[in-house]
Amino acid sequence: MKKAMPTMKDVAQEAGVALGTVSKVFNGIAVGESYRVKVEAAAQKLGYEVNQYARGLRAGTTYTVALILPNVDHPFFALLAQHVCTALMQRGYRMLLYVTAASPEAERVCVGMVRQNKADGVIALTYNQLEAPADVPFVSIDRCLGPNIPCVASDNYAGGRLAAERLLALGCTRLAFLRIGSSHLSETDKRGDGFESLCRARQVPCCPMR
Repeated sequence: MKKAMPTMKDVAQEAGVALGTVSKVFNGIAVGESYRVKVEAAAQKLGYEVNQYARGLRAGTTYTVALILPNVDHPFFALLAQHVCTALMQRGYRMLLYVTAASPEAERVCVGMVRQNKADGVIALTYNQLEAPADVPFVSIDRCLGPNIPCVASDNYAGGRLAAERLLALGCTRLAFLRIGSSHLSETDKRGDGFESLCRARQVPCCPMR
């Protein structure tokens, strides 16, 4: 027969301490150092592992954050996912990754799945005007989804100006700004605004192609 997984009660019995003491150790509540050492040694001996999901439900949190991206085959999105995952792990959270192929319907399905999994929050980079859930903390990347939705964005306007400055420094005399992507307005549109602004200021011909 399959051996039953050890429980906190087993750990308490092995360590010779009260069950409440074991609970405090696993929930990060201060106990005497000798008790903590006994509990951790007993847990290791028995092969006991804390059920983080169950612990989270009791605490009203699942320690998970959903990251919604259009794809991960582009190096930018892959690197972004890696850094978000690392930052969350350093804070004791896990990452749920949803890839949508920039589909509005897929993004809506992802939001529904976030609710089902009871994630503690959402970080999303979307090419669509996604309706952020009102009952889940939400952070948008490079697209303003509403006045109450935090948005993380680069200084795209200054970036556009820097690009034009660099081309002029290289001796270019007729500049063009090329852009592909979503037709929805986003923070990244400001790159073209900054590029054209610098060209006007320097009185240099500019051909915007966006």
